[in-house]
Amino acid sequence: MTNSYDTLFEPLELGPVEIPNRVYQPPHGNAYGLGDQQTAFRAEKAKGGFGLIIQEYSQIHESTDVTPVDPGFLHTDETIEPQREMVEAVHDHGSKLFVELWHGGLTASNYGSRQPPLSSSQTPSGNYYTPKEMEHDDIEEIVEAFGTAADRARQAGYDGVELHAAHGYLISQFLSPFYNDRDDEYGGSLENRMRFFEEVIDSVDDAISDDMAFGARFTIDERVEGGLTADGEGLEIVERIGDDLDFWDLDIGVKQSIDDMIGPSRRHSKNYQIEFIEEATEALDVPVGGTGRITDPRDAERLLESGALDMVGMARQSIADPHWPKKAREGRVDQIRECIGCNICVSQSRQGIPLICTQNPTVGEEQRWGPEEYEQVDEPKGILVVGGGPAGTEFARVAAERGHIVHLNEKERELGGRINFEGSLPGLSEWKRVRDWRETELDRLDVAVHTGSRAEMEYDDVRTYGAEIVVIATGGHWSEKGVTSGTHQPVLGWDQDHVLTPAQAVDADLSDERVVIFDEEGYNVSAGVAQTLADDNDLTFVTPRTSAFQETLHTFERKTIYSDLYSAGVDFVPDHTLTQVDEESVTATNVYSDETTVFDVDHVVFTTMRKSNDDLYRELKRNEETLTSETEIEEIHAIGDCVSPRRIADAVYHGHELGRNT
Repeated sequence: MTNSYDTLFEPLELGPVEIPNRVYQPPHGNAYGLGDQQTAFRAEKAKGGFGLIIQEYSQIHESTDVTPVDPGFLHTDETIEPQREMVEAVHDHGSKLFVELWHGGLTASNYGSRQPPLSSSQTPSGNYYTPKEMEHDDIEEIVEAFGTAADRARQAGYDGVELHAAHGYLISQFLSPFYNDRDDEYGGSLENRMRFFEEVIDSVDDAISDDMAFGARFTIDERVEGGLTADGEGLEIVERIGDDLDFWDLDIGVKQSIDDMIGPSRRHSKNYQIEFIEEATEALDVPVGGTGRITDPRDAERLLESGALDMVGMARQSIADPHWPKKAREGRVDQIRECIGCNICVSQSRQGIPLICTQNPTVGEEQRWGPEEYEQVDEPKGILVVGGGPAGTEFARVAAERGHIVHLNEKERELGGRINFEGSLPGLSEWKRVRDWRETELDRLDVAVHTGSRAEMEYDDVRTYGAEIVVIATGGHWSEKGVTSGTHQPVLGWDQDHVLTPAQAVDADLSDERVVIFDEEGYNVSAGVAQTLADDNDLTFVTPRTSAFQETLHTFERKTIYSDLYSAGVDFVPDHTLTQVDEESVTATNVYSDETTVFDVDHVVFTTMRKSNDDLYRELKRNEETLTSETEIEEIHAIGDCVSPRRIADAVYHGHELGRNT
């Protein structure tokens, strides 16, 4: 039985512009800059059925930049032409393209321009610099610059513009008492704090054409002490301006509460922002859009029908599956790749590294890989895949899409590989979508999947299988030795029974024990194991890094992890490496002073290094000449953690890449 989701696909008028449906991509960065890659990325979402796409935050003046991140630009005339090409590419698929006008204020580093960041007030930035409090001449210049940038957007052919009045950037720095402590006509009362925003609105309104839509992205609840709230001034601001704009694109959070703004699945369940937005939707006479990890068409339809939203925003979900609307409309909901909320996308782009996605390895590769397009092979091959983790299942899926005859053998009872363990850790259950979607696709594509002990493959099993192409995707394992990048040596005493791997520690069901975790991973496994053990044990967390969980800083999970572990009484010992494990104690050595500290322990857990399970692959390669001359085997490959243990996203990409090229 299918559901056409009629409400989702009703057209919607945003001022003078009719949007073909209620599903839109809110502005989000990708560090692609302007050009062919950006154009292909946005156009793919239009091809996939997103009725409205809003191009990412675009610089309106040379006084703000986020070097080394490469965002959108509207501060010079040279930026018009590449954006016109992007507009045309989106229009080719029947969608509309707006652009977000942005000035970063104090949150922009200005590493490129080396100009002092501007802000409403001289408040702390959290970095080594303090911004300049804008003088009246500065205010006048920036207000004019918003209008000039809007005129460039008009020349580029955009269907509309959206002011970035959110996330603690310049406009919201004037609006919010958390940032604004001015005592002139731009500070103090709400009326005064709104003055800059209203002047910018007037400047932009004068610059755009009558057939362009005009709205704003606005943080209705800043989620910080002393900031705007959805039941206070945040709501009052949207009510005061009301239908002076054609639409509102609402969300929550600023830089100081970024783990609420772009909430990872470890911290927030799906649809988590709606409770902050729905009252504004009811209060306004113009359409309101909202986000908050909306991934399920049934939820999206319900939010529209209930009046909580007028249009449904999907940033991360549009990355995970740019064809979400098309699949929903055609009743192919089980083919939707749902976002897992791991935030690897934003973790890369905010560091100036081109955006990627765990679920969708074609992100950024749209010029050569259409996410729903596969070049069919002229001569199908019989392929054996050994290992059913992220790399193996992705390769098998892509190879089958291209017309090969694929068998996948996994020695465990279920597919998933490392996903099964990592997805069982606290807050990470949605990560199992990496496994579940691929398992569903393998079934749809009639891939022969064999699991359990009878599917375990050794050298002779592969040799006699009859496959023409063999792909080894046997994953990796946690080293039991505690080797780190700083020592390259096993920890003395590593081979004792009370030294555990992460999986052993979770399976052991420890209680009332003294446990030391020795970590250099700094990411989801070390955090998840610590969260699992913290409540029932006396836990000490030792790491040679300056702080724990450094990899979660950019995925916005760190606050949740630390809050949980500090509440459970975990002791953190940074800047130390474990140098010896004894029967009832461990010795930790400071990496800078060489001073030692002894901790009493019952168990030690190492989350320091993963190694490849590559024995089968190496044996096959050693005998490759014999195999290719005496059996049907033509090619032997290894993919994923079997080659190099990395992130899940890297394993998926590696499997996808080989599938495209086989």
